[in-house]
Amino acid sequence: MLGIATVALAALLVPFPGSLSVVVTRALATATAGAPGIDLISEVGLVVLAVATLAALVLARRLWPRRLAPAVAASVGVVVAYGVSELLKDVFSQTRPCARWTFAGECPPAGDWSFPSNHATLAFGAVLVIVIATPRRWAAWAVVALAVVVAVGRVAQGVHYVHDVAAGALLGLAIPAAFGLVLGWWGVSRRQCAVPSSGGKGG
Repeated sequence: MLGIATVALAALLVPFPGSLSVVVTRALATATAGAPGIDLISEVGLVVLAVATLAALVLARRLWPRRLAPAVAASVGVVVAYGVSELLKDVFSQTRPCARWTFAGECPPAGDWSFPSNHATLAFGAVLVIVIATPRRWAAWAVVALAVVVAVGRVAQGVHYVHDVAAGALLGLAIPAAFGLVLGWWGVSRRQCAVPSSGGKGG
């Protein structure tokens, strides 16, 4: 069953003519072509997420200090995820949708590849850091919604396919999560081991 599900998912997302990724991308980008501010949605959203990430780290330091180490480690993971995303772009060298079809907006130059989406990687990486840094559920849901807006905005702009932003989101969640779990909690454990025991024999 897992194999069948994998094949079905690949059939939907792999960018061949008629796949769900290609059909949805073209339909959305065509529907939003020329819409005012469509090229700013993802940029503004990413800036807001960056500010929210910084604020979450500051709050974690003041209010939830045990969350700070894994959150900082996850932040390092976001940088690594971005680097991996850039590497994968050169590996796959996938042309952007706007180079395949003509939309109203500007298209990045040839050589600026599509897969995966750096914006989605950074947006969902920010989500992961904020979720680790703060226990507030409303904040988590708010930044998830904003990250989705960033990803959808890139598709609506015609500069990414659906599978580009899906892969970017996966990178942005998986790599920072691994850093947060392994390096963050390891750092906490080291500090706990370094604290001398308060027990001992009285004199």
